[in-house]
Amino acid sequence: MTTRTTVLQVLRDLEIEVESVEDTTRLREDLGVDSTELIEVAVAIDQRTSAKSDVNEVLALKTFGDLVSYVDSAPRK
Repeated sequence: MTTRTTVLQVLRDLEIEVESVEDTTRLREDLGVDSTELIEVAVAIDQRTSAKSDVNEVLALKTFGDLVSYVDSAPRK
């Protein structure tokens, strides 16, 4: 499973609408993701992958593409 697919599945599991998501789709403005949901996304991604997310870094992400890139480059457990 690719990182993009994993992130999409996490967002779907959290009931965030991601049908027409692109790398430039803004997490807050376009998807309506709030800070609490971003923390939930970080925790869920950590649980599904070997990534070790930093909550403050995740909260600073702006777009879906940023999130995918972050997960790809996050330190591993």
